[in-house]
Amino acid sequence: MNMGGIEHIKGSYITARGYYEKALQLVPNSKLLKENLAKLDRLEKRFQEVQEKDQT
Repeated sequence: MNMGGIEHIKGSYITARGYYEKALQLVPNSKLLKENLAKLDRLEKRFQEVQEKDQT
């Protein structure tokens, strides 16, 4: 989970997601891991929205 957090802070969201998902396999009931994955989902959605705006 710590590696996921480090990568998340660095902005390496794909790598962070991989760490979070692997940790979630080990600790499937982790509320923190689920929250962190949800944060990544929101960040990726915003990033995609910005990219789409820039293309128009």
